[in-house]
Amino acid sequence: MEQETQWQEVDAKIGAMVGSNGSVEGDQVPRLPIEILCQIVNHVQLSSSAQRDLWVMTLVSRAWYAAAITPLYMKPGISGKNFALFVRTLCPSINAHIRRTSFSSMVKELNMSKLVHDSSKSLTSRILGRLKDGLEIFVAPQASFAINCLAALSKCQHLRKLDLSYVSENLGLLQLLRSVSKLSRLELLSIRCKIDYPSDHQPLNVVWPPKLKALQLSAPINDNDLVIFKTIPKSLISLTLHHCLKLNSGSIKRILVDFGHFLESLRFEPRTSSLAFPELVHWLKYAPRLRRLSIPASSDSVRTNYDFPMEVRFSAENPHPLEHLEFDCTYLDRYGSELDYEDIWLAIAEGSLGRVRRLGFRHQTNVQPWRTNRRELQELHDLLRALAREDGENARVKEEDAGVYICT
Repeated sequence: MEQETQWQEVDAKIGAMVGSNGSVEGDQVPRLPIEILCQIVNHVQLSSSAQRDLWVMTLVSRAWYAAAITPLYMKPGISGKNFALFVRTLCPSINAHIRRTSFSSMVKELNMSKLVHDSSKSLTSRILGRLKDGLEIFVAPQASFAINCLAALSKCQHLRKLDLSYVSENLGLLQLLRSVSKLSRLELLSIRCKIDYPSDHQPLNVVWPPKLKALQLSAPINDNDLVIFKTIPKSLISLTLHHCLKLNSGSIKRILVDFGHFLESLRFEPRTSSLAFPELVHWLKYAPRLRRLSIPASSDSVRTNYDFPMEVRFSAENPHPLEHLEFDCTYLDRYGSELDYEDIWLAIAEGSLGRVRRLGFRHQTNVQPWRTNRRELQELHDLLRALAREDGENARVKEEDAGVYICT
């Protein structure tokens, strides 16, 4: 259906260029079938040089222009070098009702993260106003996004993914949610903000986007701020918490108890308050659908002969569905501590984490763990590969994807 729609759109554009003699006006190049043109364009879109190649294709002939112009503007590559020209193309006039351009409706994804001082806050707001009819993915710039951009952002009703994690201005969460809560198609929200309580002591009213599936939150929240999660939609399946230093293990338990039974992915960034891994594994009973877990490894994780506790219904015979487990060991690297790999091996081979097939360790360097713990890591890698092989062809994690990986 999507291909047929694409063919019809290109055919309509070419039809508008056909002259009285039946040929495309201005074309000196033999005309290819529309299906062939669209296949070439779709293939070029997958290459690393797609932007330049699509631009060159628009210069070949009018038929090639009709096929390549929409993909060219669908996901524009924005940098400081071409930003001024991009703005002149989309916003030829400050007045929104003057000289509107058809290019603005073609833009589906706009990534302005590479811009620092190339834009202004008012210009970002103006760009959002021009792109509101078609924009689906937006990554905000660092210095040129602020409160005055929220009004224009709230009118982008087709927005599916919104990334405000690069914004340097400390936005208020409630103020931000008032602008995006009515975006009915928003599925991913990534924000760095503060918790702004009402100054008139009114009840805290937190309204999240109704179809939110993934939330990445970086905020200095504490136990008292956890009320913001009370109204989180049941559609949420992925949660990432960054830099939440004031959260303790009890806080994480409250989050899991409130809506953990919906989550499939849970990640705590390294600057989150240190958590004891055995204690967190015990709380996995509140997240029976969780398939991916990433936690900071603390000194509490280094315990020998520790029996990973779990609710009775999760055991070696009936393990938890967790498939991907990752430890962030940068804290341990700093103080020269190490994880007890034997306990992890036992939890996977004989305990309640028997469905884990991918095991990651995030270190300050890739070299360090392989030098000091080569034997233990190799044993874990072989175990995960063997378990994946036993799962058969219909396994969720294939044998070639299973094992241990080291990242920075």
